Amino acid sequence: MITFPRPLPVVLVAAGLLLAGHGAQAASTDTEVPRVHVVAQLPLRDACPDIDTHDLADQLAATWDDAAKPSVVEVDFKVRRQHVYDVQPATASPRTWHQIRRAVHGLRCDGGDDQPHAVHLVVRYVGAGTRVATITSAAAGR
Repeated sequence: MITFPRPLPVVLVAAGLLLAGHGAQAASTDTEVPRVHVVAQLPLRDACPDIDTHDLADQLAATWDDAAKPSVVEVDFKVRRQHVYDVQPATASPRTWHQIRRAVHGLRCDGGDDQPHAVHLVVRYVGAGTRVATITSAAAGR
């Protein structure tokens, strides 16, 4: 017959390990890398002054087939100098997600400095029968 350990000692050992780990974390020094990063919000036109939203919408025309109509896909990304990275389209469609990421990575943007700047744009897919995607910048204060 197989015997199992008593639940109380197992729970006490697990709680002790958890407390020891928390104590070690609380004793960390100020020389560690900060865990909180503040990223400045930058309007789309400021981040990518040469952007032609009609060209970007044309690049995204292939995603129209996979998108629900009408629908909106919000896209967040970061810019540091001319580097566009961390592109995050809010869509459940893997194909649309990859196509939007590819198109946004191809944007010519300039954050202006070495600090990361968050940028937000919205892709709107409008009515069935009209193959249209429009790109808008987020409202100020987001």
